[in-house]
Amino acid sequence: LAPDQRGHGKSRTNGSYSPLDFGKDLEETLREADFHPAWVVGHSMGVRSACALAHLRPDYVEGLILVDLGLVGAAGGGLHQNLYSFLSVLPESFPSRELARKFMKENCPDPSIGQYLMAVSVRENNGTVSFPFDAKSLLRALEEAREVDLRPWVREFAAPGRPVLLLRGALSSVWSHSDFERARAEFRDLPSVRFHEITGTGHGLPFEKRKDFTQELLTEISRRPPSR
Repeated sequence: LAPDQRGHGKSRTNGSYSPLDFGKDLEETLREADFHPAWVVGHSMGVRSACALAHLRPDYVEGLILVDLGLVGAAGGGLHQNLYSFLSVLPESFPSRELARKFMKENCPDPSIGQYLMAVSVRENNGTVSFPFDAKSLLRALEEAREVDLRPWVREFAAPGRPVLLLRGALSSVWSHSDFERARAEFRDLPSVRFHEITGTGHGLPFEKRKDFTQELLTEISRRPPSR
């Protein structure tokens, strides 16, 4: 299952955009689809959603795979205010893909984020280029995640021995190497929590290193027999 989170695709709401709200959305999706317990993979802001689900309904989660987002800070620690500033000035549409690429190159704080935005962009019938998300919703999500610390949620989920794999692209500017190593040290007492860096890639490792990323998922899942 690959749901559109609130603010993405056609998912919209007048409610709040806190990590717990995203987690409740996932709980509802898995319940209505009768698709639990499940391995939950979160990349970038999806890391917060995955951790929130594990906090709310650990019985719904077979294991967590958290990809390239720091566990503390509105933008995962690395980008700080830069991502918020970028989204604040991102136009709703561009006259052409060429102008959109130029804007990403000159303004986006991380190249892989710009690459992602271009990959999901939609070309309208009149030739303009837009994006399948609501930038105002993303700004609210960053604001409401600013004071959220994911470490207690990860710890409470992993304490009984449930598996958690945290992946970082070795070139990532979103999750710095120092923050990654600091988190690894904090969870050293929990053997079910594993940390791994993938070389030659940054924040976009799920699509920049698709084969290596897929192998990491399959290896982690195979380490634990399914409960269903």
